[in-house]
Parts: sequence; C-alpha cells; structure tokens
Amino acid sequence: MDWQPIISTLETFLAPFFGVLVAFIIQWAWVRNENTSSKEKLLKDINKELTSCSQRLVGEGNLLPIDIWKSAVSSGSLKLISHDHKFELASIYFRIECHNYEAEKVRDVSILAATDKDKARAENQWLYSNSEKLHIALSNRLIESEKALHSDIDNLLKQKIWS
Repeated sequence: MDWQPIISTLETFLAPFFGVLVAFIIQWAWVRNENTSSKEKLLKDINKELTSCSQRLVGEGNLLPIDIWKSAVSSGSLKLISHDHKFELASIYFRIECHNYEAEKVRDVSILAATDKDKARAENQWLYSNSEKLHIALSNRLIESEKALHSDIDNLLKQKIWS
C-alpha cells in the first residue's frame, strides 16, 4: 500500500490545525502574563493608595483618596483580583467613602458653627450655640471612627494579598 497520498493528505489538514493550536497557546500564555502583570500593578497602586489613606487618618477629618479604586471598578480591572480579596477591598473602600462623606459634613457644620459663633459673640452670648455643639459632637464621632478605620486599613495592609 502506498502511504504517500495519505501522509500528504494528513499534512494538508494537520499542519494548519497545529498552527492554529500553537497560536491559541501562545495567545493564552501572553494574556495570562499580561493579566499577572496588570494584577501586580493594580495591587501595588491600591496598596499605595491605602497607605496614603492610613497616613492621613490623624484625627483631623482629612478626605481620603479613592481614585485608584474607582478607576479599577470602572475599568473592570477588579476581575484580576480573587473574590475574597475583592470583597475585603470593597468593604474597606466603602468605609473610606463613608468617612469622606462624614468629613465633608463636619466641614459644612464647622462653617455654620463659625458663623453662629461670630453672631453669638456680637450679641455677647458666650455659650456654645447649637451648631457649635453639633460640630463638636460630629468631630468627636469622626475622630473615633478614624481610629477604627486606621486600624482596619493597617491590618489589611499587613495581609498577604499584596504579593
């Protein structure tokens, strides 16, 4: 039996098949490498952002940066992170957003309190106005929540998810 026509036919069909298979394997390896690199960069950037947040939590009601997180959410980059780590990060960033909201409200009330203070001093009333009392209460509550948030961010930064 002459095997040459059969071998020729197999070469005709198998060569393109293996070429396409090799191309898919190369593409898969490339995408996997890119995803690993992107994941490392994303985690590095989030780590820097959380470190910055931790450093700003000093009892002064500073607003905390969340731009890297928002960018990762909107771009779909969070798909690179495991579900458990994504959940931890989302929880801490939710608390950071709540902190920022409260810090803005404390600032708004401080403006109102300063206005009321000036008005009360002009009328020779030396007691605290209601807005000043509210400002003091909100400031104290914000400082307490900052301590807890600072501790939780530091604990998250010590975890192994960053490598």
